[in-house]
Amino acid sequence: MEQTEQNESGTFNRRLTAMTALLPSVPEIRYLLARMIFKPPMTPIFVMAWSYWRRRHQITAAIAHYRRHKMQL
Repeated sequence: MEQTEQNESGTFNRRLTAMTALLPSVPEIRYLLARMIFKPPMTPIFVMAWSYWRRRHQITAAIAHYRRHKMQL
C-alpha cells in the first residue's frame, strides 16, 4: 500500500501530539512539587506513577473524543 503525503504527515502529527500530551503542564508540575514537598505520607514514586497514569488517561480520552467527534461529521 502506498502512503500519501497526507498519511505520512498525519502520522507525524499524531506522534508529536502524543509526545506533547505526555509532557506535564505547569499546574501539574506545581501539584507534583507540592505533593512531594508538603505531603510526605505519599511516596514520590507513587506521585510520579499517578502523574504518568493521569497523562496516559488524558491521551486516551482525547483520542476517544476525537474519534467520536469525527464519526458524527
